[in-house]
Amino acid sequence: MYGTLALTHRALDDLRDAAGEAAIAELRALARPIEGLRVLNLSVTGFGTGTAELLNSSVPLMNDLGLDAHWQVVRASEEAAQVGRAMYQALGGVAVQWTREMTDIWLRCAEMNAGLLTEPFDVIIVHDPQPLAIRSYVTTNADAKWLMHSHLDLSSAQEDVWMLLRGHIARYNAAIFEAPAFARDDMPLPAHIVPPAIDPNSARNMPLSDDVIRTVLTQYGIDPERPLLCHVSPCDAASDLCGVVDVWQKARGRHPELQLVFVLTTEPQDPHGRTCYDDLARRCREEPSAFIVSAGNEVGNVELNVFQRAASVVLQKGLRKGFGLWVSDALWKERPCVVAPAGGLTEQVIDGRTGIIANTTDEFAAAVSRLLEDPATAAGYGKSGRQHVGKRFLITRYLRDYLRILDELHRKN
Repeated sequence: MYGTLALTHRALDDLRDAAGEAAIAELRALARPIEGLRVLNLSVTGFGTGTAELLNSSVPLMNDLGLDAHWQVVRASEEAAQVGRAMYQALGGVAVQWTREMTDIWLRCAEMNAGLLTEPFDVIIVHDPQPLAIRSYVTTNADAKWLMHSHLDLSSAQEDVWMLLRGHIARYNAAIFEAPAFARDDMPLPAHIVPPAIDPNSARNMPLSDDVIRTVLTQYGIDPERPLLCHVSPCDAASDLCGVVDVWQKARGRHPELQLVFVLTTEPQDPHGRTCYDDLARRCREEPSAFIVSAGNEVGNVELNVFQRAASVVLQKGLRKGFGLWVSDALWKERPCVVAPAGGLTEQVIDGRTGIIANTTDEFAAAVSRLLEDPATAAGYGKSGRQHVGKRFLITRYLRDYLRILDELHRKN
């Protein structure tokens, strides 16, 4: 087909310290009835997204559990990739001018990729909306069980694009969403809820020495001795990046040594994203204590790990759609978090227990000042946050959910 991605072997036993013996034993018991099940995961990219991060951990671990799991990336021309990006935006609620020509390009790409699907599989999981029409054109795997896993909040999808997609989704056996609110009422098939999860042993979350943290911070011009705010998000208007600068500047009235680092998880790929980046760069240009870095091109997972571990407070000022799982990365590192009541953020940050939920700039600034001035409260949020992630957002819980769904699909005739 497209060429299976080469993945590093992962051993489930390596997660014993983080997840506990009982969780490991439960996963092995759940996997036993479906040992050898041949599972294909399809996505639009093999790196740089939360979906890719999740598959990079979960697919090797499924193999360690005895499944025959694969991960492949669909092919697309530049023209089809542009249409795919527009579809993704429309399904996420951004107004897009969708045309008949775009539909034709999308369907041709799906038909081409269906022709490449020549190996037999028992279950095929499509992790992005762009390739979902492949199911309508397949012949080799027409009898396989097909599972749609939406990592996107579809609740406010553009109606014409959603109706186009809905007809193809109806051919699937089941769907997965990350939260109940992300699913639509008019879904044409059964929906399971599987929240995303972090891998505590990945480069993004593994323990780091103080020397490594100090070295990386110094390389980026950040003073390891001064307090630091960290904001991780896509480069889009909904993340309210300039609003983060406002919070920082207000908090600096009481904490003049406070630094700020933005880790942008996406590059600006459209005029709106470019405007957002330009506005942020303009606000930070004359601020020697504000830093902007982009994940992928400038920094990798280790650097993101460093910035979060070094942060006195982790912020999430806004979120248009989705889960914002990088907050769980921060909570696992026992960092106190202040977040907006948006997307999946409130499932991760429980106000007053694992962090603080704020609405206005003043509320954010007051929360930051409180955490900087009260280390005991900050540490308490951090400890509770790690426990919360350990129960709800570790990769072992994700695997448990998935094994149950795969077993259910496998049993159905």
